[in-house]
Amino acid sequence: MTGLISEKSSARPRGRTESESMSDELAKQLASYKAQLQQVEAALSTDAENEDLLKLQKDLQEVIELTRDLLSNQPSVAAANADNSANSIPSHKWKTGDKCMAVWNEDGQ
Repeated sequence: MTGLISEKSSARPRGRTESESMSDELAKQLASYKAQLQQVEAALSTDAENEDLLKLQKDLQEVIELTRDLLSNQPSVAAANADNSANSIPSHKWKTGDKCMAVWNEDGQ
């Protein structure tokens, strides 16, 4: 019987949950924001009165804080793995001769 199981493609790597991918992306963005903040602070050391740089510094600090909050609210990888492993444990031990219901490809029932 072919065609019963179809594999859906995904943008994230195999074995990675959406939460893990999002956490990785947020961590990368956080590092980028911190690097940008360092550059702005270096520029402010030579021009401390520049209003554009001061606003940018404040905005970056806020974005960094919000990104940290998002990261701290992400479910932990350990908890996600525990949930996945709990769902993969069979609830019934099948043995030869057991009756079950399955979709038949010919009629879809």
